[in-house]
Amino acid sequence: MKLQLDLLCFCLLCFTGKTLYDEKGPAAIKVLVSEGSDVTLPCSLSTKENIEQKLFDWRKHDGMMGVFMYDKGLHHNNGGSGQDEQFKGRVFHFQDELKHGNASIIIRNTKMADSGDYTCFFPLLQTPQIFHIDLVVVSSPKPSVTVLKATDDGVQLQCEVHGASLKPKVEWKDSDGNILPAEEPQVTDRGGSYDIILQTTVTKTDRYHCVVTQEEINHQIHAEIPVHIIDNSRSKINVKWLLAAAILAFFGPAAVWLFRWYRRLNDRIDRVTQLQKFEHLMKNNVQRIAGCGTRTQTEPEDLQSCSGSEGSEIAGREKEQQPLNTGAHDSQAAAPPDLTS
Repeated sequence: MKLQLDLLCFCLLCFTGKTLYDEKGPAAIKVLVSEGSDVTLPCSLSTKENIEQKLFDWRKHDGMMGVFMYDKGLHHNNGGSGQDEQFKGRVFHFQDELKHGNASIIIRNTKMADSGDYTCFFPLLQTPQIFHIDLVVVSSPKPSVTVLKATDDGVQLQCEVHGASLKPKVEWKDSDGNILPAEEPQVTDRGGSYDIILQTTVTKTDRYHCVVTQEEINHQIHAEIPVHIIDNSRSKINVKWLLAAAILAFFGPAAVWLFRWYRRLNDRIDRVTQLQKFEHLMKNNVQRIAGCGTRTQTEPEDLQSCSGSEGSEIAGREKEQQPLNTGAHDSQAAAPPDLTS
């Protein structure tokens, strides 16, 4: 009879949302957890008495949803009934802690729908006790990272976070964990849900991380992106050398042929010039020689007046020939008379 009354009292308390110990009982404990993580909801008697043979019941939203009930070894995970579908196979107690008065439970793989007010009630104790826990499941989406563009100043990276239920801190870091300078983050508040965009520019090859931290729940998550940057100065030098090599390969043979043709042309011009000079010199010599020869026949005494080597040569040849001619004349003159006749 007493058990039935206690259970009735418990149900009334659950449905009315009131507690027996609003003034003296413990205040609600707020628990924050990242979505997808496991969370422990605390409930422990201050007396530390053994509750292995006791009854305690966990409920959500003013007792409307059965979360976990333990009664002298019988509970929802070994055949107990009344558990809401939302929690089946996800809620467990700490069996070894029961002897110390610990009725805490753990919820695996938390979801946003798990957020709400929970109660842990001991209806059959000499002094019934109830505990309140406010569970807040925080959306902690993994950031997405992309390369926006590559410029002469480096590579511009962008990190995006969408739907974070607690405003996170977003940072860019290098592989050594150094925080990189970044632009002012773009934050959009959607009524408690936050979208954040953060951009930075990097100038060296490395693996970069966008780190999202929600300090209230001591949660951190990151995304990584590798960046390979080519040395622009070296690439420009290489391009110049390649261009020069291409020009040389294309125009080199033509340049060699042109150089050789130019040299042959110069040689021909030199030969023609020398020939013209020689012809001009010969023409002048012939004219001078002819002039000296004419004067010699008409005016022998002017022979010495011919200037240049041509006149000297003519005079010398005439002098050489003159004794020969004289000798011939003398021999003819001195010949004895022909006595045979």
